[in-house]
Amino acid sequence: MNYLFVGEDEFSKDTKLEKIKDQLNLAKLEAFNFEILYAGDLDLSTLKERLSLLPINPALSPPLHAGAGLAHKGGVNARQRLILIKDAPKLSADIKQYLVSWLSQPFPHVSLILDARRVDERDQFFNQISGLVKVINFRRSVEINAFTLARSIGQKKIKPALRLLHQLLLQGSKPEIIIGALRYQLAKERLDFAEQKKKLKFLFDCDIDIKTGRLKPEFALERLLIRLCS
Repeated sequence: MNYLFVGEDEFSKDTKLEKIKDQLNLAKLEAFNFEILYAGDLDLSTLKERLSLLPINPALSPPLHAGAGLAHKGGVNARQRLILIKDAPKLSADIKQYLVSWLSQPFPHVSLILDARRVDERDQFFNQISGLVKVINFRRSVEINAFTLARSIGQKKIKPALRLLHQLLLQGSKPEIIIGALRYQLAKERLDFAEQKKKLKFLFDCDIDIKTGRLKPEFALERLLIRLCS
């Protein structure tokens, strides 16, 4: 299955991406069978090369190209490779032409995701591929705020928590608001004194790191989330 993601809701896009990875059983092989390409930096020869690679298990075999043949002795046991192309409207004309042809008869060992924040309805390329891919429009259906993040941390869900954090920062949420919501959520948790004291120190350290400029707010908050979820 190949996809076109359209919209500015990066959190929902990341959530869907993780579900697709799960469907392809990429959990333990993601480093070898998933990659992100950026349309503005991509040339046609590179794209052809990346699409031709077969899914691999590095413990069993080296990467192979589709042209090398599929009937080798085991080794390739991942279901598919997954390629995400960010900023799809920036693709060059020759790549767009190639993809229209490729998507008509895609390689069975690759799933391709084209990602775009916005799509011009007059763009011939997107009109041509709309019937060749599964188009998913991402419109935010629930409000995302610092308390949504706090609840995610309370459930020890680190990946969703990090995605929520990045979405909040993109929306312009202030670090002090995020830290305040986390402090409020912490006060509601049933923790023993030692555990609560430790987590309050994590919050305090993060606040100091940001206010003194020791760490950039994004890095300080990411470290805080990892500590709170550990």
